[in-house]
Amino acid sequence: MKQNLQTAILRWHARKGRASLPWRATTDPYAVLVSEFMLQQTQVNRVIPIHGAFLRAFPNWRALAVATLAEVVRAWRGLGYNSRAVRLKRLAEAVVRDHGGELPRSEGALRALPGIGAYTAAAVRAFAFNEHCAAVDTNIRRVVHRIARGIEHPPKMNIKELHARADALVPERQAREWNAALMDLGALHCTALAPKCTPCPALRWCAAGPVDGDHLARARRRYATKKTPQESMPFAQTTRFARGRIVDRLRDVPRGEMISFLILHRELKLPYHGEAAIGDALGALERDGIVRRDGQSFALVD
Repeated sequence: MKQNLQTAILRWHARKGRASLPWRATTDPYAVLVSEFMLQQTQVNRVIPIHGAFLRAFPNWRALAVATLAEVVRAWRGLGYNSRAVRLKRLAEAVVRDHGGELPRSEGALRALPGIGAYTAAAVRAFAFNEHCAAVDTNIRRVVHRIARGIEHPPKMNIKELHARADALVPERQAREWNAALMDLGALHCTALAPKCTPCPALRWCAAGPVDGDHLARARRRYATKKTPQESMPFAQTTRFARGRIVDRLRDVPRGEMISFLILHRELKLPYHGEAAIGDALGALERDGIVRRDGQSFALVD
């Protein structure tokens, strides 16, 4: 059963997979890891043009390590979650300082680096080094759960069991292709809201398929995780929106110059964020190492 499932999914992927994604065309650990940082909570279509431009600006670990943080944050424009740019810059410094500019390939050495957790380590090992492991992201988690135990509302496996099943499905010497195939299957067929089961190559072996859309919708509502107050409000009212607009404005401040709080507040024109809220957001950005201040003037950290 497992071998037949693997063969069906890999054949489908060879014909229908997202081979045009730029990070799929490389095994360079640096390019792979940059893509993984960018893809965290950001849509693929937004990442594609920025990924290429970023690699042209900082083509390797050493180039990223010696760049100023302001340069890196400016190059991150359009991706959001700017703290990721800070973590990626700190990671580059550690790779150059501790590993001679070469990313290690063992799980332990990768996870000892700043900014790399279990998923990112697995993704780098699979996509850059073709190591036998499953990079269990949201798509792979959903696909594996549905194949093994049915729809995921409520979950019928704990995290440990799901990861074990995902690892067991990886074909020998094909971790790179297999992880890409499951991610694409989750993005194109086995979607969260409207799975397309009829053309799915895994349907024959899937415990969930064919999924009834109405049943899935009811189950999602019944077992949905309660949203936090920030998640429940319109995006323009959130702290993350204010932080993003502040950083966008500071990107345009020429190097060596600063902008006063009063001018910044006036130019931002954020109807849901008053002076106190913008001040709090600036303070948080300063603590995150993204913004520097001199009295009541601000700029990106050099």
